[in-house]
Amino acid sequence: VQIYAVTPIPDNRDVLQMDRVPDRIKSFYRVNNVRKFRYDRPFHKGPKDKENQFKSLWIERTTLTLTHSLPGISRWFEVERRELVEVSPLENAIQVVENKNQELRTLISQYQHKQMHGNINLLSMCLNGVIDAAANGGIARYQEAFFEKDYITKHPGDAEKITQLKELMQEQVHVLGVGLAVHEKFVHPEMRPLHKKLIDQFQMMRSSLYH
Repeated sequence: VQIYAVTPIPDNRDVLQMDRVPDRIKSFYRVNNVRKFRYDRPFHKGPKDKENQFKSLWIERTTLTLTHSLPGISRWFEVERRELVEVSPLENAIQVVENKNQELRTLISQYQHKQMHGNINLLSMCLNGVIDAAANGGIARYQEAFFEKDYITKHPGDAEKITQLKELMQEQVHVLGVGLAVHEKFVHPEMRPLHKKLIDQFQMMRSSLYH
């Protein structure tokens, strides 16, 4: 028996993309009236690149469709359809950055609207996680994997997706800048050294991006 943690796929995505809809309502739609769920299995297709694993890191994505939506009158429902697709390394990179941007925007919005202004720790951890990973080569690895001339020459059909990834990375810089401004407004005096570290690492991250 294999047990997988699955991610709900909301049917009503329009609501989730509306800026004027409160986060609490979006949270409801993310996990209610859901029939589709998915789980991912990472794998390396072909020889694994020891220098940069992102170049060969594919995702095997399984999507499960139930006979009825959850939650419902029963605690479980039968799976009526199972779909399996392979997500390329570039497509995976796009989804990872896009999801992180959405997570950051949602969290920052909660602090901006004073829903969570009492405790800055969650924002500190989220900003630190993204900026620290980027400062230690996270985003640079994507650049090395997909923006180099060799990759672009070998994958002419990926031009649009490469542009999309670049735009998402630039968007992440903008979102992080907004997050740091909010963080500065609410950070406690004893946490100022962490804030300064985040600012310094953010500057390094921004200067390392391709323009």
